[in-house]
Parts: sequence; structure tokens; C-alpha cells
Amino acid sequence: MKLVAGDMIWTNLTKVPNKYPYLSEIIECDALIIGGGVTGAIIAYYLTKEGINTVLVDKNIIGYGSTRASTAILQYEVDTDLWGLSHMIGEKQAVECFKLSEKAVYDIRDIVDTLEDNCDFQLKECLYYTSNASHIAPLKQEFDIRKKYGFDVEFLDKNSAKDMFSFSLEAGVYSKSGGALINPYKFTNALIKEAVKNGLTIYENTEINKIKCQDDHVLLGTPNDFSIKAKNVIMAAGYESKKYIKEDVVSLTRTFNLVTKPIKEFHGWHNTCIFRDDNDPYIYLRTTADNRIIIGGEDEKVGKESSKMSNLTNEDTVSIKKYDILLEKLKAFFPDIKDIEVEYKFSGLFGVTKDGLPYIGEYPQMPNTYFALAYGSNGIVNGILCGQLIKDLYLNNKRPELDLFKFGR
Repeated sequence: MKLVAGDMIWTNLTKVPNKYPYLSEIIECDALIIGGGVTGAIIAYYLTKEGINTVLVDKNIIGYGSTRASTAILQYEVDTDLWGLSHMIGEKQAVECFKLSEKAVYDIRDIVDTLEDNCDFQLKECLYYTSNASHIAPLKQEFDIRKKYGFDVEFLDKNSAKDMFSFSLEAGVYSKSGGALINPYKFTNALIKEAVKNGLTIYENTEINKIKCQDDHVLLGTPNDFSIKAKNVIMAAGYESKKYIKEDVVSLTRTFNLVTKPIKEFHGWHNTCIFRDDNDPYIYLRTTADNRIIIGGEDEKVGKESSKMSNLTNEDTVSIKKYDILLEKLKAFFPDIKDIEVEYKFSGLFGVTKDGLPYIGEYPQMPNTYFALAYGSNGIVNGILCGQLIKDLYLNNKRPELDLFKFGR
């Protein structure tokens, strides 16, 4: 499968800061993290802060999987809105998920404050809107339930939004807190750098192809017959982790993104807020620290690993058509922004769950192994939840919040 395709902005603007060796010996550790993307880096940060003897391996270069194709939008909102999620898992549980995500956004801010790089972190307001008049009532229900539980939101109608945005909308929920932006590649490497200071050992270009779970440890092997004995394993390898799970917990989609050259003025874009529509699939937009626009969406289901969509290249006619559609939509959103010029085009595979929530914690068929499946559009926020909950689980402090994200829920 082709995990990412095209020219990724984050790794184009930031060169590889550090190189790490591949595994060429037999080692032992307390905790082994499989996956060197942003989720693995977050978990490494949390575990090493506790003084846990931790090793991280990745079959590629650190941050060169889905992380470099992430649009890195941080929100308390998940793919399923609060009203919809409350009907799937119950109102109390849905609100708890949203509150945990909201806290995670500010936890990221606090973490960044301790790192050597600010990772282009910015707090942002967010808009969730509809351009369909028949969806006004559902958007009002969404606003009402968020307001009921203390989220800082404002309801926009067609008239109130007219002076804020150059595109028309019928209704919207405008969140004044709980949103942010970040550079995911910088964040991953800054977390890794901090974790290394705290004792983390890293092996790049190291594929794990054998896993044998024992009663009190896990034995793992590489294609070159080097091995690792770990008391616990944390699976944070994104979509590749799903091959160890018998249940169908995630479906894969390919999402497409355009990034412009820096823009001089953002006419018709109130506070350059993060925004997305309520379509399925939806279109989402954000800005960058150097005033670029990122627009993404036009998602397509992937199907089997051998399918065309699973292995799509940037030069394929499907990709070209998707990028053309995104550019047309971008110009339609902002007709008064005259200097829109595309610099980067890329696509990436991402996992989607039925309820929009990640899977975190123990999987009964694999003793001493924890899963950190931060699937969904809110992957980095979900990664924070993975790091916090797995760290506590490792320290024998099993938190009740794990029930929200457990297998078989």
C-alpha cells in the first residue's frame, strides 16, 4: 500500500533533524513502542517522563509515515458530532469524549511550552457549518447540546455569517475555544528529542515481523533475525496495527490536500478560523504559520491493499482530478483572495472508525500488548489520549475513561 503520495509540506520545509541506527543486536527493555509517527512520539514522551526504560522502533524514518501527510488540525470535535455521538454511545459518554479532547488540545499547548521548538502551535477558533437549508435544525441541535455542557460556542445563521465569511452558509456552530494548529513533523521530532534526553532509545529502518506474546513478556524479531524482549509492547503503527486485530475496527480512506504559497491577506475569512462543512466526506481548511492555506477532503474509500486507491500515485488521473476539484472549491470559498497559487499536492491513507473515536488499551488476544490506534481526523489529539491512558495503564492505574475507547465497545 502507498501510505502517502505527493509533495508533503512538512517534510519539504523541514529537513530530517536527526538520524538513528537500525537494530543490529539483541536487546531487552521494559516498554517497546512500535511506530515512530506522532502517536509513538507522544507515548515515548509520556513514558520516559516517568523514567520507564523505553525503546521505539520504526520501519521507516521517524515521522515519515502518515504523520507527514497530516493536516494537523487539533479540535475537541471528532468526526461524529456531539449530537450524533450521544445517540451512539449515550449523552454522558459522548460529552466525556468531547471534554477529554478539549483538554487534550490544551495539554498539547502545555507540552509545546516545555519543548525546544514551538512547533508552529497556534490556538484557533473553529467553524462547523452547513450550506444546506434542510440541515439548519440539526446544526441548531448540535449547538444546543454543546452549549448545554459548557462549550464556548456561538450559533451563526445566514445573516450573522455574512460579514464574517465570503462564502455563504445556512447555519454554523462557531467554537471560540478548544481548537489549535500545529506542525506535526516538528512536533514529532521535538517530542522525540525530549524523550531521548529522558532515556529513549530509537531504531529507525527496523521492521518488526515476528511477535510472540508470553505470560510476562513479549518476544519480537526483525527480518535480519535480531530480537527484542520487552515486558510490554505498545502498538502505535497506524493502519499497519490493524493486521493484529481480528475485528473490523477501522476502514481506510485516502484524503487529498492542497497547500498554497503564502497569502498576503485573508479576505473573507474571519480570524482565519479552522472550518469544515457537514458533508460526507467533508471539506476542511486551515492556515499555516507562514500564511499558507491547506484545503483537504475529497476522500475515497481504499478497499483492498491491492486496489488502485490503496496504491494511488500523485500523477494518476484520479489524483489530478481531486486536486482540480479542491482548487475550484478553494477559489469559490475566497473569491477576494487573488494570490492563490498551489505549491504542494499530496494524499495520504487514514483510518476511520464507526463512532469517530480511537481504540486504546489492551487487546485480549495479545497479552502484555497495548494498542494506540489514534484513528480519525483528530489523530494528534487522539494520540495525546493514547499517551496519557497507556502511561497510566502501564503504571497499573487503569482509568475508567479507557472504557470509552476499548475494543468490543
